[in-house]
Amino acid sequence: MRLPLLRARWALVVLLLAVAALAVPALAWGRGSTLAHSTSASVLSVRTFRAPGRVTHLAVHWRGARGAWVRLALSRDGRHFARAVPVNLDDLYEAHPGRETFGAVIVARGVRAIRVLTDRPLQRLTVLWLDDRGVPLRPVARSASIGYAQPKVIPRVDWGANEAYRFNSSGQESWPSAFYPVQKLIVHHTATQNNDPNPAATVRSIYYYHAVTQGWGDMGYNFLIDEAGNVYEGRHTFDYPSRSSPTEENSLGYGVTAAHAQGYNSGTVGIALLGTLTSQDATPAARSALERLLAWESDHHGIDPQGASLYTNPVNGTQATFPNIAGHRDVAATECPGGAFYATLPMIRSDVATMLGGTAPTPDFSLSVSPGSQSVIRGHAAGYTVNVSPANGFTGSVALSASGLPTGASASFSPNPATTSSTLTVQTSGSTPLGSYTLTITGTNGSLAHSTTASVQVKRK
Repeated sequence: MRLPLLRARWALVVLLLAVAALAVPALAWGRGSTLAHSTSASVLSVRTFRAPGRVTHLAVHWRGARGAWVRLALSRDGRHFARAVPVNLDDLYEAHPGRETFGAVIVARGVRAIRVLTDRPLQRLTVLWLDDRGVPLRPVARSASIGYAQPKVIPRVDWGANEAYRFNSSGQESWPSAFYPVQKLIVHHTATQNNDPNPAATVRSIYYYHAVTQGWGDMGYNFLIDEAGNVYEGRHTFDYPSRSSPTEENSLGYGVTAAHAQGYNSGTVGIALLGTLTSQDATPAARSALERLLAWESDHHGIDPQGASLYTNPVNGTQATFPNIAGHRDVAATECPGGAFYATLPMIRSDVATMLGGTAPTPDFSLSVSPGSQSVIRGHAAGYTVNVSPANGFTGSVALSASGLPTGASASFSPNPATTSSTLTVQTSGSTPLGSYTLTITGTNGSLAHSTTASVQVKRK
C-alpha cells in the first residue's frame, strides 16, 4: 500500500512543478546571454516594482498615453530610492507606432526595485527586467588606413547576438531581409545611459527589446557605435564569421532594410550612437568612428556628404528632399539624435567631405543648449545656456531667436547677437498651459543658419 501512495505523491510533485513552470511565461533565456522577466500593473500616480532577481538593464512601456510624464526612481536596496528622472522614449518607437508607448533601455546593474511616477493614470505599465549573462566585450577600435576605408565592425557573433530571437515559434524568420541601393545615411542616438560601463551588454539588451519585446524580430539599427569608438553590426544580413567586418550589404552592394526611421527605412543606413546626446556631444572617439563609417558609406555608394538630394522610397515611391547625411529628426518628429549632437552635423558633413578629398571646408558654426530640458512652475522662468561653436575659421556673431514657445511665454537672449554663448530666459505667465513643449533655438549669420532644440515642462507647482 505504501508504494502506490509514494507514487501518487511523486505524481503530485511533478504536477505542481509543471504548473509552476507554466506560471512564469515571462521568463526567457537567451542562450546564456539574457534572462528577461516582465512585471505589469496599473499605475495611478506612484507604484513600486520589485526586481525578480539580478538585473543589469530594464525598460518600461505602457498602454497608450504617449504624452504622459513618466519618471523612474531606482533603488539598490529596495528601501532608499534615488531622485526620479524622466523616462526617455525609445528612439525607434515611432518606427512602429501603436497603442503601446516604449521607453528607452536603462542601465540598472544591481537595482532591486524601481518607483514609477506618472502625471496621469496608466491602465497598464510593464517593467521589462533584463539580466545580461553575456561575456564582457572589450574590443579595440581599429583606425582606417585611409579616409574612406571601412572601419572595423564587430559582427553579431562576437558581440553575442542570440539569433534565435529572429525566428517565430514555427521556426520561420520573423523579418526576412530585403536589400535596396543606399541613398541616404541617417544618424541616431539610442537615448540610453552615457558613460556606459558595459556597452556590449546594452547592445544585447536593445536587441532583445526590439526583437522580442517590441516584436520586430531583429535590431532596428544597421550599425551602433559606443563611446570608445567601437562599431557594432546591427540588423542581420548574413551569418558573418567571428572577427570579420560586416558591411550590411548583399553581393550587389545593396543595403539591408532596417527599422530606424518610419517611411525612410528602405534605401537608407541607420547609424546609432550609444548614449543620450541631448545636452552633451558625442565623445571624440565615437565621432571619429562615425565619420570614418560615413566616409566609407559615402564613397562606396557615391553619396555627396554635404549635399541634399531627392530620396525615393523604393517600396512605395514616396519622395522627399533632405540632407544626404541626416539626423533622425530631419525625417521624423523626434528629438533624436539629441540637440547637442545634432548641432554638430554640419561640421561632421564637412569633415567627411574632407576625408574624401573634397574642397576645403567653409567657415561655419554650430549651436548647442544646456540643459536640454527644464521644469518650471507656471508663472516662473527657466534658464538655458546657448553655446556657439565656431568651425573652420568662422568669426563673427550669431543672431539668436526661439520658436515653439507655449502660449503666454516669452524668450530673451543675453547677449544677442552672441559670439560664444548666450543666456536664454523663458518666462512663463500665469495663463501658460501646463504641459511639455519643444523649443527651437535658431542662430543666423548671413546665409548660415543652424538650429537646436530644448524642452520645457510647465508644471502647476
